[in-house]
Amino acid sequence: MKTEKIAYKGEPLRLDLYLKDLYLDYSREFLKKLINDGFVKVNGLSVKPSHSLKNGDEIEICENSDFKNKLEYKKMLIYEDDSIIAINKPAGLLVHPNDENWTRDLEALNFYEDNLLSFLYHQIRDKFENGIERFGLVHRLDKETSGVMLMAKTIRAQESLKDKFKNREIDKVYLCLVKGEIEKDFFINAPIGRDSGDKRLRVHKYGRDALTYIELIESNKDYSYIRVMPKTGRTNQIRVHLSHVGHEILGDRIYSKDLDTERLMLHSYKIAFKLPLTMKNLEF
Repeated sequence: MKTEKIAYKGEPLRLDLYLKDLYLDYSREFLKKLINDGFVKVNGLSVKPSHSLKNGDEIEICENSDFKNKLEYKKMLIYEDDSIIAINKPAGLLVHPNDENWTRDLEALNFYEDNLLSFLYHQIRDKFENGIERFGLVHRLDKETSGVMLMAKTIRAQESLKDKFKNREIDKVYLCLVKGEIEKDFFINAPIGRDSGDKRLRVHKYGRDALTYIELIESNKDYSYIRVMPKTGRTNQIRVHLSHVGHEILGDRIYSKDLDTERLMLHSYKIAFKLPLTMKNLEF
């Protein structure tokens, strides 16, 4: 959906129903939210989703302009070539919107606030090959996690990177600060899943296999600074595993009861892999 003006012609009809017929890829709830948030106006006025359109009404759809300059691509950029980019994602920023409307039409990214893909779509959409899925995503970081993240610019590179993540051919290193004293390196081999009706993940007997290596950097009786290498890519894997062994990450609002810091002390420090197509070794 692009910013545009539409002259309505026809019998009286609810605004949200008209837009749903016009934009089949979007859910009705998403369209109602656009109307309620002021992105859709009728004859220059904000209205409700139930507003009854009349013949000759002018409908104006305006993309979000408030958030677009909060982040600058060049300041986040770590590496770029013809096929991939590596960026430094800030903590506290969603990678993508929580609903699926944007996956069906990337123009929907113009109407969300405070997520990485919306910022990038506004600033560098021309860098990506037409037809690429999910705007080049090949993996993601939790909202609270900062650090290195990869994206593909071409369909071929996206397929290659997705295969590498699936086959565990990409080495990831995180740094984090946890509660309690850790005395030596160790690993956690424990499946991760969730009980029916429970949104929070945990170590679960019938979960999916998950393996995490821990290397000690420095510690005292209260806290430990560690290097973490997840060998599988389960959602919230590092947070779940460290909580399971009694070393919750500082600032974890899901897996820890105490909030010692303003942010989650987890940072994606390094990613190493062979570059798609050229097989050149890269490390960020």
